[in-house]
Amino acid sequence: MNKKTVMTELIMEQARTWYVRMGSELAGADDWALFTDWLEESPLHVDAYDQVELSLSAITAPALDQEPALVQDNAVQENTVQERADNVVPLFTKPNNIPENKSPDQSVADKKRPKIVWARYAGIAALFVAALTVFYSSNFSSQPSVQTYATNIGGQEAIVLADGTRINLNTNTQISVAMTKKSRIVTLASGEAFFDIAKDKKRPFIVNARDVRITDIGTSFSVYSTDTALTVSVVDGIVDMQNGDQTTRVIKGQQAVHNRGDNNIALRAIDVESISTWRDGVLIFEDAELATIIPELNRYFETQISFSDEDVADLTFSGVLNISDQSMMLGSMEALMPIKSERENGQILLSSKN
Repeated sequence: MNKKTVMTELIMEQARTWYVRMGSELAGADDWALFTDWLEESPLHVDAYDQVELSLSAITAPALDQEPALVQDNAVQENTVQERADNVVPLFTKPNNIPENKSPDQSVADKKRPKIVWARYAGIAALFVAALTVFYSSNFSSQPSVQTYATNIGGQEAIVLADGTRINLNTNTQISVAMTKKSRIVTLASGEAFFDIAKDKKRPFIVNARDVRITDIGTSFSVYSTDTALTVSVVDGIVDMQNGDQTTRVIKGQQAVHNRGDNNIALRAIDVESISTWRDGVLIFEDAELATIIPELNRYFETQISFSDEDVADLTFSGVLNISDQSMMLGSMEALMPIKSERENGQILLSSKN
């Protein structure tokens, strides 16, 4: 056995150990921190754990509609295994009282007998394996149901998952949710969502957004996905962002930005109070150019806003804008800035008052 094979088997054994450890009711915050550190040490660790989770969850995870009485905790399972081990009786043992003067016929019979017994037990074993296969196939192979949620342009929706996790969907957003016995996985196909995660030591909460995996470590955070970038803003707690072999930890008051086509994830400080103000129907800007503000506002309305005067795009704005009513929003902008708006050909044009 070469060194590479030995190392691979060692990593797989570690992954199996972590799988059992994190599935225990005794797993606490320190265990999750150590587990996260182990995952971050090498992409091989992540691949190994994924393989173990896929293989073992298909065998050991109870079906979603399984009766609670069939589920045993680890201690009961270990005791059961030990009891079975203690009750094992060898099929063949060397007798202590074999006569020295056996006849040749008796010797031949003794040699043949084990073959007959083994054949019988081999048949029983085959039937047992077949029964187990049918049992696991019928009880433990059910796939988790996937729920899809979506909002239209200007729409918002609040979702409460079965575990108590709360998700707020912003305008033009789509997600899918898969809940299993071992994990909670959300895929953000497009748009923006705010997550307030219910604590569950047994099941990590994972958000997949394009080529980035976001793992929650007990927190509240926002994820915003566009064609050009992915932005994660943490209100409370910690999340880990994994992109390929790079993992970046994002803590409370930080915002992580991953631009498409770039392997790097940039971190910056952000005011927690300004994160996801869209849940209250407003957006807050501070010294932001209209060239940046208008594309953001256009996410919320069917009638798009553009510039008839390019100089207007360079103007900066500070204040709060109501995104539930476009006319009210434009009125606020006109009152605070030297601009005017007019509707033309199905769009709204901004120009200078001068």
